[in-house]
Amino acid sequence: MKYWCWFLLLFSLSGWSRPLIKVGGYPYAPFVVKLSDSHYEGLTLDLIDQLNAIQQEVNFVFVPTSAANRYKALDMGRFSLMLFEDSNWGWQADQYKMTAPFLGGGEVYVALKKAGRDQRFFDDPASHHLIGVTGYHYGVGQFNADPAYLKRTLNITLVKDNISTLQALLKGRGEVAILNVSYLNQYLLAHPDTADQLLISQKWDQQYQHRTILHPAAPITPAQLEQWLAALQQKGELDRLWTKYGVQQYATP
Repeated sequence: MKYWCWFLLLFSLSGWSRPLIKVGGYPYAPFVVKLSDSHYEGLTLDLIDQLNAIQQEVNFVFVPTSAANRYKALDMGRFSLMLFEDSNWGWQADQYKMTAPFLGGGEVYVALKKAGRDQRFFDDPASHHLIGVTGYHYGVGQFNADPAYLKRTLNITLVKDNISTLQALLKGRGEVAILNVSYLNQYLLAHPDTADQLLISQKWDQQYQHRTILHPAAPITPAQLEQWLAALQQKGELDRLWTKYGVQQYATP
């Protein structure tokens, strides 16, 4: 009995001894969805669970942040990495470590259907009252996420997340919402009746490649993370997650 207790203790300590890797994330459906101050869900959290299951070297945990504060938080070491980022979103390539891209995506313009509106309505998005998210980077905004710059150069209403972006559009708080295709696909799947209300552009605001951004002092390397992602891909777990959340490589709007 004594030896069994020692075995359980050693087994428990071996789990706790794994280095803790904190993963930052901000509300960005379907990747991170904030349900309450202490409860989050989404693709990022599911991928964290899969990364913990595929290896025994480190333990990944989720740490919430905001889109605008994520750079400072990473620099200060509040977390070690962020999973779904594009290198064009304000990251300086020479200051961070990055994985190769592992998921595509993009954002489109969405308006309410009205008489006389067609795809020509999106020819000059900057001429309309836009709706976007504080801290997000947009092609129409020259990828400058500074709210003061966006409000100075565009007629734009900024909200807290992309869920609020679509809600604001449906309430008439602006003419054109900028939405990522993954969230839009997921929303329309859950609310098919809304599709008849929306005019979705065939024109991209941007197309991006998701990769992981790591702090220079992160306890793991990009190559390690790529190896674990490759193992999940081989097992079919990544495809299962991509299907669950409606993400895919450059889906057609």
